[in-house]
Amino acid sequence: MKLIQMGLIGIYVCLLDISYVYFISPEYAYMGFIYRQHPSAVMIVISMFFIILPAIFIKKDLDKPSELVFWILYFIVYIPVVWVPNYLFSLKPDYIYTNVLLFFCLLIIGNVNRLPAMKVNPPSINIGLLKVIFVITLFIFFLYIFKVSGGISLKPPINSEDIYDKRLTFRTKLTPLAGYIIQWLAKVCNPFIVTIGLCKKKYTYVFIGLALQYLLYTVNGLKSTLLSTGLLIVVFIAFRKKGRNFSILFCVSLCLLLGISIILDVILGQAYLSNLFARRMIVTPGLLTTYYVDFFSTHPKALLSYSIFEKFIDPVYDKSPPYIIGTEYFGRPEMAANANMFADAFANFGYIGFLIYTVILAAILWLYDSLTQNEKWQGVGIILFVVPAWCLADTALTTTFVTGGMVFTFVIMYLMLGSDSQKGDNR
Repeated sequence: MKLIQMGLIGIYVCLLDISYVYFISPEYAYMGFIYRQHPSAVMIVISMFFIILPAIFIKKDLDKPSELVFWILYFIVYIPVVWVPNYLFSLKPDYIYTNVLLFFCLLIIGNVNRLPAMKVNPPSINIGLLKVIFVITLFIFFLYIFKVSGGISLKPPINSEDIYDKRLTFRTKLTPLAGYIIQWLAKVCNPFIVTIGLCKKKYTYVFIGLALQYLLYTVNGLKSTLLSTGLLIVVFIAFRKKGRNFSILFCVSLCLLLGISIILDVILGQAYLSNLFARRMIVTPGLLTTYYVDFFSTHPKALLSYSIFEKFIDPVYDKSPPYIIGTEYFGRPEMAANANMFADAFANFGYIGFLIYTVILAAILWLYDSLTQNEKWQGVGIILFVVPAWCLADTALTTTFVTGGMVFTFVIMYLMLGSDSQKGDNR
């Protein structure tokens, strides 16, 4: 099975290569998706060595949420980070160091499942009361978002101009509270409804959750609102056999997604699907990480002086790293080029930041693994963690805690365990 797994990973890289060279770069080179060269044979061999290496050491089955995080970071962050620099630069020592350290960081994350579970004893909670509180909270959140945004719009933004107009319009009306609420709706509340529907075979819930995500997309124009839910469904399909051969099924799903996108884009003579799936969901983390490493290797580290350490450290820059990268590499000072947790770690602390952030994440995953030991809610706990895991591939670790919904995912699982303890069936 390992040979099959490695073969599928090779196909996945080939499909990413086709998407980038023939669809993404020709269409989006002005956005930084540059194709300066085709990688040499030496670069291909070195890159494929690093790409395949983590998969050799981690089991292909999925039993705990920490393993899910490993595979999402592996396919959506690690592989693009290793491969995309080949299009931009000749072989550079900095990127070899990056690959080596990321490999060890992934090994740490992939082996969190070996830690003994912490004993969790939540207070007894009435599940009926939880349902009422959740529905009321959901209703209040949506009312507030619709009030701030100016009402409900059932027409989705389709082309790039419509999408960016919708985002700009929403941002001009956005309040700090609305910014948090819309993220919690998109990354916790609505995915929770979809997750319960999928895991408990209540497909009306799935429809409701997807419809609510669609409503949010018509308000904010953020494609991640839809993509994250799509990824959740893909993970659920790969997890259907109780996690057996998950990595193989997950890779097959991603390959089908990329392959179908390429075929349809060829037939239709455009790059819409490759842009939506390959560029936005997979290639972008690799591209941005490359730019973060390139810039902050030769400039002072940010040291979180724009964030949690701003009261203790004088600002290193007059803006946060995403806006620095947006200015330096995309020529757009208003652009926040948010990247993944590893890019943010490097921007703040360099290579040692990789290890610091990884150890913090490992501790968090150990706690969440402990919360999902109950067989009744284990599947729900794993699928519900898809969106926070994807946030790690799309934004900073510190942002994922609150804005990305990770804290609230913990709270939900803790309360679910409490509802079982009332019945006395917490195993």
